[in-house]
Amino acid sequence: MSKILQPNVLLMFFVYGLSFYTMGIAIALQYRSYSSFRMANSLSLLAAFALLHSLSEWGSVFIPVKVPDFGNFPLWKLLAIQRLLQSVSYFFLFCFGTKLISDFRKQNFYWWLTLPTAIFIGWLVGFSRFIPLAGTNQQIELLVHSEYWSRYLLAFPAGLFTTYGLYLQVPELKQINDRIVLRNLWLAIIAFALFALFSGLVVPHRIGWFSGLLNADVLRRVTGLPIELLRTATAILATWSITSMLAIFDLEKQRHIMERRRLEAVFRERERFARDLHDDVIQSIFGIGLELQITIPIMEKDLKQAAKHINSAVEHLNNVIHTLRAYIHGLETEKGEQDLKTILAAMIKQFQDKNRLKISLNFPAIAFDYIRPTVVVRDWQNQLLQIIREALNNIVHHAHASWAEVDIRMEPGRLIVTVSDNGQGMAIGYSITDVEGRSHLGLRNMQARAVLLGGELLIYSRHGKGTRLVVSIPLAIEQPV
Repeated sequence: MSKILQPNVLLMFFVYGLSFYTMGIAIALQYRSYSSFRMANSLSLLAAFALLHSLSEWGSVFIPVKVPDFGNFPLWKLLAIQRLLQSVSYFFLFCFGTKLISDFRKQNFYWWLTLPTAIFIGWLVGFSRFIPLAGTNQQIELLVHSEYWSRYLLAFPAGLFTTYGLYLQVPELKQINDRIVLRNLWLAIIAFALFALFSGLVVPHRIGWFSGLLNADVLRRVTGLPIELLRTATAILATWSITSMLAIFDLEKQRHIMERRRLEAVFRERERFARDLHDDVIQSIFGIGLELQITIPIMEKDLKQAAKHINSAVEHLNNVIHTLRAYIHGLETEKGEQDLKTILAAMIKQFQDKNRLKISLNFPAIAFDYIRPTVVVRDWQNQLLQIIREALNNIVHHAHASWAEVDIRMEPGRLIVTVSDNGQGMAIGYSITDVEGRSHLGLRNMQARAVLLGGELLIYSRHGKGTRLVVSIPLAIEQPV
């Protein structure tokens, strides 16, 4: 096995560097600084480690190759750059692990940063000793020793801190209830624990008593495998687990979208309650008030007639109480399940009984069970009924009309509802919010209900010529022939 793998050491270095380069690019593309996960705040440090470490390891591939562009560029300078890149990459991995731990403990990261910084500066001071030795036989030996100390002082604790820091993320990732993401986290924990062993403790050759116990030669004799293969396998495992674990950002994004949709549904429901309360409850209470006002002068002349008005007001007040209770308990009966024509006729009769207004209803036989608006609305017939109710309220309170007409008809692919009157009308160019900025809640509610049904609300009016309100709703299924 060793004879087969040894000639492919350069290929292992290339794959090793490519793995970490892939990790760095993947993190850079998927990084989300606004993520709610604690680990997201540290991933930029991991990306820096991965990119720098890949470049340093690729140096082992290209430095032995004679590149013409280098000319007589000394080999020791290339080795020095490689050692420096390698140690800086370990420093960023060390920072990544310390930030994971400090964020979990909610402690100041900069206090934790003093540990890897002090160790790196100490290594850098020792590394700078090779500068006076440039051009001597001792410089290469010093560069070799600098790699050993880089692995012992930086790579090994960096791997341990990262392993522990990733372990601390387990409780948070358990909350998202995704076994694949959690499995990838555990694989990343194992990968960086192996990194601490193979890249931090296993050095190329024996230098000193400790390296004599554990080095690449000893490991090859025990396992029959070169250290380069084990490091490459560790790099592939770390890259695969980390890049797969980045799916938490997609999950988080999906959950944010779902949460926004849920909140949007809640806001729409609140708006619907506000419209219904205004168009149904408040208008009913206003009508009860008018009826009681009419009762006051009648009491002086005809007590029986006044009692009828009072009983009628009490009955309507009980209906209002029932409606409010239904809203409170969320058990309002959907009017769409009832006969819309019957409900509409009863509502028009109530308007005529309370007000001196003649209202005609043109409602041909329409199989409402077979039609639906293009926008699916649970109580769409109730929404339509409330539009008509508000339109009649506006006629009674503002138009000073003597007659009104409600017309409902089918056209190809559309349901057209028209409410007309012969009242005083409105000025040309009138809009739902007039130029003075006074908002008309009733008109805005009608427009909102029409939009909710996928349709539109149009108002045609001229001063002194009455008003015609037209609601056009596109239908998904037309009335069968």
